Amino acid sequence: MIRMIVMSLALLASATAAQAQDTVTARFTQTAEPLANPERGFYRAGQGNLEQLDAAFLDTAYKDGYRLIYARINLEPYRDRPLPAAYLRKLDAGFAAARRAGVKFIVRAVYNYPRGETEYRDAKDASLAMVRRHLAQLKPVWHANADVIAYVQAGFVGAWGEWHTSSNGLTEPVARTAIKDALLDAAPADRFVQFRYPPYIRDWAPNLPGVAASIADGFRIGFHNDCFLASQTDVGTFSEDAKVRGAEQDYLDRLGDLAPFGGETCNPADDPGAAPRTTCADILREGAAYNLTYLNADYYRKLFHDSWKAGGCSDEVAARMGYRLRLLDIAHDRQMAPGGKLRMTLKIRNDGWARPYNPRRLVILLRDRRSQAVFRLPAAGIDPRQWQPGMTLSLPLDIALPRPLKRGSYDVLVALPDLSPRLAADPRYAIRPANADDPTTGQGWDAALGAFRTGTSVRTAP
Repeated sequence: MIRMIVMSLALLASATAAQAQDTVTARFTQTAEPLANPERGFYRAGQGNLEQLDAAFLDTAYKDGYRLIYARINLEPYRDRPLPAAYLRKLDAGFAAARRAGVKFIVRAVYNYPRGETEYRDAKDASLAMVRRHLAQLKPVWHANADVIAYVQAGFVGAWGEWHTSSNGLTEPVARTAIKDALLDAAPADRFVQFRYPPYIRDWAPNLPGVAASIADGFRIGFHNDCFLASQTDVGTFSEDAKVRGAEQDYLDRLGDLAPFGGETCNPADDPGAAPRTTCADILREGAAYNLTYLNADYYRKLFHDSWKAGGCSDEVAARMGYRLRLLDIAHDRQMAPGGKLRMTLKIRNDGWARPYNPRRLVILLRDRRSQAVFRLPAAGIDPRQWQPGMTLSLPLDIALPRPLKRGSYDVLVALPDLSPRLAADPRYAIRPANADDPTTGQGWDAALGAFRTGTSVRTAP
């Protein structure tokens, strides 16, 4: 009996050793550097309207590390008439400029844009009928340029399009629900529409689903706060009643798991007795709680951003906003057969405050060491939108291999490209993982391919 046990253990050890010989493994080192990645982080707000954002501004923003641009669609000249075809062509050209620059837009259409925080009470918007007509006209432009739209802010209603002080009663329940429905129809089907006020969102979606169900069901209602951290109520964003305010904040805490949260801080001049939450402890706590994905880089800097810089947390805020995906280790077959499967396990962690909200895929790249030919092989059944903050995931992958695969050795790279066919091969729109370059192991970011070199390789079977 003892002899049989010894023989079994020997066979098991032999099988384990053989399996180890057939498998290539590597571990990766993280980097603490803030990384410029698509659809997240600090954004720049252009001084002009969407069609006025020129190449110089967009190119400079990209070079400075910004991947999001706030783009205002100015409908003020058209409050009482349809949008001219010439104006729609200008918008289309503005989106094309974003594509050339490598950035994406946070889009908001407005009928007014008051200069100061207290000069908004006489702002004018449009009738419900005209809002619907304008949305119907914008729909084909938005859909044609969905690839460079990161998020749609609801806009249209009231001062700055922030859904208060409407001159046409658009904040009344029937009107605001009609506009919400028209916005969700006009926006690209896989893009979120962010609304300004928690009570409206709670009325429309009182029972929030889980993350997986929200993705499967196409849940697309998010929140933006344009007075984040500015006062106890965030200058009217939340209820004056402490109990109601607490319920609203708890709701938004859960909503952030499902939908992007972003916006800007503000000057609390319109809120007498405001006590802004300006410390590093404040932004680190609330950024994590609400799953902060993006924030205006310029406003309101002297009260908030400068305080974070003085407190030593600016880099952490920049790094943690949105997703921050980090490769931990990889294991894969040492050999592969053309037309077969490459078995692989990839371990990844999300160190950010939020998850990726827009569709994206995981792709394994095989690069022929001799010819440098690259094969891009999608990982079936993997949805990065499921990768929630704080999660460590071990992803078992069976990568389908092409039949025309020349004999030789292939470097293995990991990529998270944009899903749009227009941008899928553009490395500027690929997610860079938070991993350090290591010349000694061959690991590092390949800026030309938009992929991370794992430092491992796989050979075709003899």
